Order: sequence, then structure tokens, then C-alpha cells
Amino acid sequence: MNEYTTTNEEDNEKKSFLQRLRESVLPIKPDDSLGMKALKQAGFVAFLGVAGTVTALLAIAVSFAL
Repeated sequence: MNEYTTTNEEDNEKKSFLQRLRESVLPIKPDDSLGMKALKQAGFVAFLGVAGTVTALLAIAVSFAL
């Protein structure tokens, strides 16, 4: 490989954590319709909301237990 080509792993290292998580949970394909892309985006936002809520509830439960 020369200096102008990058591998998929190098591209993934440059992406933020949220971008990599987004692509792994509900990947958006180029041939998806506009409605499907919007639904996948909304689903990912819902996933983040649920994950954040569960994490916060676990932190609160642990803090009460200590």
C-alpha cells in the first residue's frame, strides 16, 4: 500500500466512538430509502436514550448500595 490508500481498520480508528457504534448497531446502506434512513437514525437515538437511562439507573443503584 502507498501513503494515499488506507485500510478499513485505519478508517475506523479515525472515526469517533459514536460513529463506530452507529455503524455497528444500525448500519445505513447507500441504497436505503430516505424513510428507512430516517427510521434507522431515530432507532439509534432511541437506542442511545435507553442505554443512557439504564447506565444512569445502574449508577444510582450502585451509589445507594454503597
